[in-house]
Amino acid sequence: MQTALFYENIQVRSRGAVSSRTFKHMSHAGSKHEEEAFVLEAVQCVLNGDINAFSIIVKAHEKLIAADLGRRLPAQDIQEVAQDTFLRAYRSLGSFRKEAPFRIWLLRIARYAALDFWRRKYRRKDVPFADLDAAAWHTAEADRQSNEREQQKDREAEERARERLNAALLHLTPDDRAVITLIELEGFPMKAAAEQLSCSLSSIKVRAFRARHRLKRILEQPLREKDEIR
Repeated sequence: MQTALFYENIQVRSRGAVSSRTFKHMSHAGSKHEEEAFVLEAVQCVLNGDINAFSIIVKAHEKLIAADLGRRLPAQDIQEVAQDTFLRAYRSLGSFRKEAPFRIWLLRIARYAALDFWRRKYRRKDVPFADLDAAAWHTAEADRQSNEREQQKDREAEERARERLNAALLHLTPDDRAVITLIELEGFPMKAAAEQLSCSLSSIKVRAFRARHRLKRILEQPLREKDEIR
């Protein structure tokens, strides 16, 4: 939504600013060098606070960006990603160092925007791998493998934590183990746990506090020392 509104505002400005003598000068630039110089002048104007000058940048490059994205995206998504590209460029304009022509810098932003588009599509499972180009396929596959590795690590960590907790519970007294199982593992409210263990509410609170403290001590100790803690 923010991207579309930004782009719409720029388009409105372009109908005024870019159709004037300024755009006429840009249109009749005799060489790429002159075009680049004119674009750089517009960049400096934007950096100096004249947001209207960004419409010149958009007008000068919108066909280039659309053509580049047309080789990477479905036709119906080109405009959306082009809008995203120009919004990113506007936000990053201060980082442009003139180490390469402005159009090269802008094309690089467009390609990152296209890759991010495919990442979002793939994560929502809207698009099969067959529809991805080589670069996007590589990125999506790398993301998938990374996600799988992270999920596997989470499962393994969860399993280790479960095994460690079960081992620690065996070092508690039966009474402490019953309290921890009811309140911490099965989620019983204090009152319901007291009824299950046939004790008062105040008593179960004290027992739960002490059982948690003992369990915490066991979990904090190296495995070889657990047999000494009873």
